[in-house]
Amino acid sequence: MKIFVFGNGNLSFEEFQEHYQQKMDKWLDDSQVSYVVCDFRGVDTLVMEYLKCKTPHVSVLHMMDRPRYLPDKYKTKVSQWEIRGGFETDADRDAAAIEMCSHFLAIDFNSNSKRISGTQKNIDRCRELGKTEL
Repeated sequence: MKIFVFGNGNLSFEEFQEHYQQKMDKWLDDSQVSYVVCDFRGVDTLVMEYLKCKTPHVSVLHMMDRPRYLPDKYKTKVSQWEIRGGFETDADRDAAAIEMCSHFLAIDFNSNSKRISGTQKNIDRCRELGKTEL
């Protein structure tokens, strides 16, 4: 199972714990589970910080030459993570992450009738492609 974990950039730490961490805890001891995450603020950075000492099974996708954020490698499992860059746009990077995953974990707090967030667009795309929602 490869889980793409994504979401909004403006959620609180408490929202992260409630909607993401509690769910990810179920799979941390399963070596068959890996995670895909991008490098934006909010959910992405919180997921990386949470997983850095817990699993080597993480792929970080980023635009251009280097990630905007990456946790410290010293005494963590980050040095074992796959770091994959060179994407020209957020859309290209997100499409690659969606292609890689079999499952996804995401919540959109920001969309409304006037604006659909990038998170919601990615949720919709995952659903269209039949990815399993967690």
